[in-house]
Amino acid sequence: MRLKDLIIQLVQIAIYFAFPTIWNWLMQYVSWWPLDPQTTLGIITSLVITLISWLLGFVGIRKVVSTLRTKGLLVEE
Repeated sequence: MRLKDLIIQLVQIAIYFAFPTIWNWLMQYVSWWPLDPQTTLGIITSLVITLISWLLGFVGIRKVVSTLRTKGLLVEE
């Protein structure tokens, strides 16, 4: 695994874990958003987005670790 690929995957993982916070921020400041964050549907939507983001982050971490275990870091020439 090249260093560039590793950095890209780590940034993807960071975005997956930060996405629920970004989503909640958008829901507060976007006035045309149809779901009120205080309603049951808004809370369930936020929870589902959080769980999916964390699951994708966890899968990304497992992929990076397994790739590093099998291939290691390649020297760029």
